[in-house]
Amino acid sequence: SSTVPLVTNRERTVWSGTRRNLRGRAYRFFPVRGNGSLSQSPAPPHPIFPTKMDSLTATFAAANALTAPPAPRTGPGRGPVATSPGVVHDLTYFLKGAAAGGICCSITHGALTPVDVVKTRVQLDPVKYNGGLIKGFKQVIAEEGAGALSTGLGATVGGYFIQGWFKFGGVEFFKIKAVSALGEEKAWDNKQAIYLASAAAAETIADVFLCPLEAVRIRAVSDPTWSSG
Repeated sequence: SSTVPLVTNRERTVWSGTRRNLRGRAYRFFPVRGNGSLSQSPAPPHPIFPTKMDSLTATFAAANALTAPPAPRTGPGRGPVATSPGVVHDLTYFLKGAAAGGICCSITHGALTPVDVVKTRVQLDPVKYNGGLIKGFKQVIAEEGAGALSTGLGATVGGYFIQGWFKFGGVEFFKIKAVSALGEEKAWDNKQAIYLASAAAAETIADVFLCPLEAVRIRAVSDPTWSSG
């Protein structure tokens, strides 16, 4: 019997599962094309995925095929090597990454504002706040009320939204630009260096924009009379 061929690098391959026949050992893999439909055109048996193999061999073969670097291809069917196949890296792509990073960073850091308040108080006055986190919470609430634990919330949410925007949007921007400049095969060979350099550049830029609002947060926490909002 024939098997369904692997799709090209331009097509998004998703392994939708395996089927075992009634005799118990024949497997067939179904790559799903980018539009969600199954590939229908049969081809000669693929060297990696023969029609019959035991379950352990099939599992390792599928894992290796999905994680190994794609083989170089030539001609019009050649697909991306170091970037995700089928993804258009336009302005919308980068804006989505930046917005997702900003929203997630603002939520996570904003939720930890009470911890930041106590931590900052301990750092500023370790003699007074010397009983640990829980006692620090009790001291702040007893002296200033529960609302004091939200001091600097606005600066934290705003600052880390901006930081997440530039960090996650920036890492995608630098990564894609590096692939375009180096070429796909060379970029694949140097992918770790690209990831590290892109992340470092994006984090540096993001932290520069974060600094003013982080200074506001620390000043508000250290001196409750300095600002009312």
